[in-house]
Amino acid sequence: MKKAFIAMGLMALLMIVGGGLISMIFTSLVGGGIEQSYIYPIYGGIIVLTGVVVGASQSVIEEIKDLKELLKDNI
Repeated sequence: MKKAFIAMGLMALLMIVGGGLISMIFTSLVGGGIEQSYIYPIYGGIIVLTGVVVGASQSVIEEIKDLKELLKDNI
């Protein structure tokens, strides 16, 4: 879970601080120019959303493991 939060925090920091550099990279990789620049924050949102999904999945897996151990101890 910590890794997902760290990845999300680093990505947010990179999007805020390194926004100009990231914009240049996305422009060269994806193409487009000023008229497509509104799409770049969506890419950042997708990356952050991916981190949230990974963190939630990891949390659910840990809870299932704990429940499985609890049931195993009771039987």
